[in-house]
Amino acid sequence: MFPPSSGSTSVGAILYVAADGAVSDSAVSALRDAFERPVERAGSAAAARSALADRAVSCLVAAADLPDGLDLDALVTAAADARAGAPVVVYAAAGDEALAARAVSLGVDDYLVCDEADDSHAALVESVRALFERDADDRSPETRSYRVIVEAMEDGAFVLDENRRVEYVNPRIEAITGRASESLRGERFESLRGERFESLVDAGLFPADEYERYRDAVSRVLSKGVTERLDVRFVDADGVSRLFELSLSPVGGGERVTGVVGIPRDVTDRETATTQRGELLERMTDAFFALDADWRFVYLNDRARDVFGEVREPDLGERIWDLVPSPDGTELYERYHEAMRTQESVTFETYSEPYDGWFEVRAYPSPSGLSVYFRDVTTRKRHLHALESTNQRLETVLQNLPVILSAFDAEGVFTMSEGAGLESLDREPGEVVGRSAFDLYDDTPAVTDAIERGLSGEAVDARIEYRGAVYDAWYRPVFDDDGEVSELLGVAIDVTNRARLEAGLRSLQAVTQDFILTESVEEVAALAVEVVPELVPDADATVWLANDRGGLSPAASNAGQFDSGARIEASPSGFESEAVTRVDAAAVDDRLLSPDSDAASVLRVPLGSHGLLVASTPDAFLDVDEDLLELLGSTVTSALSGTVREQELRNREADLAAANERLDDFVSIVAHDLRNPLAIATGYLDLGMESGERAHLERAANAVDRMSELVEEVLDLARQRTPVVDATPVDLARVVDHAWRFVDTGDATLVREELFTVDGDDGRLLRLFENLFRNAVEHGSTGNQTASGDAAEHGSAGSRIPSDDAVEHGSTSRRDTPDDPAERDTPPDEPLTVRVGTLDDRTGFYVADNGVGIPENIRERVFDHGYTTTARGTGFGLAIVDDIADAHGWSVSLSESAEGGARFEFVTQSEGLAATGSAGTDD
Repeated sequence: MFPPSSGSTSVGAILYVAADGAVSDSAVSALRDAFERPVERAGSAAAARSALADRAVSCLVAAADLPDGLDLDALVTAAADARAGAPVVVYAAAGDEALAARAVSLGVDDYLVCDEADDSHAALVESVRALFERDADDRSPETRSYRVIVEAMEDGAFVLDENRRVEYVNPRIEAITGRASESLRGERFESLRGERFESLVDAGLFPADEYERYRDAVSRVLSKGVTERLDVRFVDADGVSRLFELSLSPVGGGERVTGVVGIPRDVTDRETATTQRGELLERMTDAFFALDADWRFVYLNDRARDVFGEVREPDLGERIWDLVPSPDGTELYERYHEAMRTQESVTFETYSEPYDGWFEVRAYPSPSGLSVYFRDVTTRKRHLHALESTNQRLETVLQNLPVILSAFDAEGVFTMSEGAGLESLDREPGEVVGRSAFDLYDDTPAVTDAIERGLSGEAVDARIEYRGAVYDAWYRPVFDDDGEVSELLGVAIDVTNRARLEAGLRSLQAVTQDFILTESVEEVAALAVEVVPELVPDADATVWLANDRGGLSPAASNAGQFDSGARIEASPSGFESEAVTRVDAAAVDDRLLSPDSDAASVLRVPLGSHGLLVASTPDAFLDVDEDLLELLGSTVTSALSGTVREQELRNREADLAAANERLDDFVSIVAHDLRNPLAIATGYLDLGMESGERAHLERAANAVDRMSELVEEVLDLARQRTPVVDATPVDLARVVDHAWRFVDTGDATLVREELFTVDGDDGRLLRLFENLFRNAVEHGSTGNQTASGDAAEHGSAGSRIPSDDAVEHGSTSRRDTPDDPAERDTPPDEPLTVRVGTLDDRTGFYVADNGVGIPENIRERVFDHGYTTTARGTGFGLAIVDDIADAHGWSVSLSESAEGGARFEFVTQSEGLAATGSAGTDD
């Protein structure tokens, strides 16, 4: 194989190429001990190539178990390409005829079968030594090939040259054919006649049809350089028909094929066994088929043909993967290859889409192929699947039902612990199996007592509290044939929510009577926040009631103090809702919770149109908590509605009483104030009738006018005292400006600051400012008093009785002349100025002047009906101002202005003020 080279075997190392293993280690040691030269080892493909390329190699030994990625062809080629060439020895495992044939075809120098029991590896050492010592002539290809085959082959072997002439036959061929090697060598194996070779076909040893298959295979090996395997029948020298498994491999270097190596193996016994096995397999109910090493069908029993026939029956010799579209990655492909790779049987179940069924497969590998048994298990699989589905559903139900299932032996030791209810105990299924129930529940006598009663044979039903939860438990004993308790079964259900609901309903029932007895919405709110912790432990609660502007104000709380002036405007959708809303505390308006609240969860409980109950807790609300608070919300809503109705009834009664009181006042005023002008009119009429003088009749007419004026004032007073019902937004700046223009103010000056908008009656507020302006002009300075006397106090510009009429301002008038500011003080020299503006410390406005003011000792009386300080006054002007303020829900007070005049202050108590108008001066 390699050209001789001077010194090629005297220098350089021995290179041993093999995968790691005990045999490799001992072989390398034997070589090192036998030769005075280095013995190197290559355990990988890269190491082998590197050693051959980088250093001189005197001999290369290739084991059968070559490293991954390195085959014999590549190794021999690398050795041939080495610097001076090196002899190659194949050290193969026993029975590896395919490797032997390939070694011969490659022209290796020697082929040895390794005896694993021989640690000295004497045959290998002698072969290498012989290679070192022999002459170049001893290394001819012919001599090498014959020697290798003779020594290595246990089966028959022969070599053909490129012209199909027999180059060599081993003794086994001689025994089979009954012909000496000399009579066969040099003849064409397929020749019909020859001087020294009688055709095997003519001799009846080689059937003609079998011979044609052999001849065609040899032609393919020589023309294509491929290895062919086929079974051929042959009649041996004793006339016995035998079956041979024939392997034909190409011989040659590079791309040119120079011959053929044939290795026939007698498989007659295997065929006989196969025939017997086939008869057995045909009687089997399981389907069976056999594949050769190339995945070709070599046998199918009748049952397998029936199964395959449902889609397509394969032909013998057809590859199994031709039946399966895209076999790569399928379970069959993976498991069959696994069996052949590991040479271990595999058993599995697989679904076949073409057959729409499940098959149980058992595959048994051998070096020559794969034997496969399979059976249709679709029906069983479907029944099993249905059973598994049923069991899975039952298990799912069991695992998700909120129950605890337990079983105990006769000593009270757990033998089972299952169920989703274990989560409430922070236990895993089966966690307490093997433990004594009496030890586990030694701190809960109710449990141990129930189990003990159950083990004594009693059926036990009990409600048990354990670790803050409430359970309904049932224990039932199981008796053996002797009537003794052999087992105790227990079922427990967490009824904490139901128990809390029952307790909450009892609390609500008890508190309902208290709600009925409340008399105000404030009492209802206070009682509601007291009840909440009874329904939900550790819960805080605040009741927010609707205010007159559609927002919310705190009414009662058990969670700390709220700012009494706190207000929350309603959202565009309002605060009314039909359902309880559970929200995270972070998403709640902070003003709904107390400043020091540690709430994590909040419930907004609607109270109809009355407002909200806001409950909070550091933990999460349970569903039962939501149900109880919803019931409480309904109860509180009913109580608030009843209280509001009762309050409305009381308000109506109070309104009627006030109306009656006003009626009495009016009657008294009319009786008192009309008596004097009526007496005057009567007196002047009598004088006029007696004397006939017109002056008396004119004075009587003036008295009648006075009476008409008083009647108008009384009626106006009655109208102003009626509460404002249909309030609308009123711009105070506009009303002030109009009122100033409607009053005869002379040379007085109006200074108006920026004002705001209020909800009220536009006409009444106009009358309020008119009366205040008249009062300021007529009482603030004598220089500004009109001839009519006290026009501001009676609010009319009609005819006046002359001030010197002693009868008209007699003793019946309720005035206090010494305190009359016009008579008491000297009016200031500067012109009168009236100022209107907003209050600094409260919500409201003021009307002030720089006049003479009103003495402190009569300030409380100026708002009384009929009180006046002038002979011409009716005493209704400022009383009407007070009634208009009261009708709007405002308060009015009188004090001294900064300039010493009068200052009327009105507190409106209104929210959401909007500034209107700009400050200005009106002369």
